Amino acid sequence: IPDNQWNLDITAHNKKLYRGIVGNLSKVIGTDAFKPLFNKLCKDERYVGYRLSGRPTGELSEAFFRDLKLTATEGKTVDILVGGYSLADASEIAQRVPELKIIVDHFGGVALNGKPLDPEWVKSFRAVAKHNNVYCKVSALYGRVKKQPAPRDIKFYKEVLDLAWECYGEDRLVYGSDWPVTRTSGDYASVLTLTRAYFDGKGQIASAKLFHQNATRFYGLK
Repeated sequence: IPDNQWNLDITAHNKKLYRGIVGNLSKVIGTDAFKPLFNKLCKDERYVGYRLSGRPTGELSEAFFRDLKLTATEGKTVDILVGGYSLADASEIAQRVPELKIIVDHFGGVALNGKPLDPEWVKSFRAVAKHNNVYCKVSALYGRVKKQPAPRDIKFYKEVLDLAWECYGEDRLVYGSDWPVTRTSGDYASVLTLTRAYFDGKGQIASAKLFHQNATRFYGLK
């Protein structure tokens, strides 16, 4: 929990560079500890939202949705890491709190193994994309590959990139570097080059949205 404030503090010296901070409130959401901590963090306008990764056991509680509604009221965002949470959870959250801005990280937890994408996963991916308040982060491309080292051939990733483009279009895709985790599966320069190679083919406007404008709008950055 203190890590949220630490990230704000350690970046405070250069607010022009560190425009926004996404925290992590997975351990306190749905508890009485959430509201006072959240309100304190929001006093810094650079605290744009938080990520949900580790999930409490059992069904998503009414207190959990209470805190998500507070998040939406304050104009903050939620990143969802598929793993502890599922794409079905993301769909439920998007439906029950339609005013909340949600982004699913790392292509919604896709598993890449060189074979066609799992049809059940594709179905869930399409379902969550139908909610207009949900965005998708184009991130961890190498990290989603089961067998490392990850291929450097764009053909290997074309199916998931095509699907993301089809489902979210140019207005709801946001690039994420996943650095420094990227270093565990490949060098950052090559994953950036590969991502550009695909999206440059969609035109200059689409690339500008992916790498800049969509993030600015989603996170409410100045």
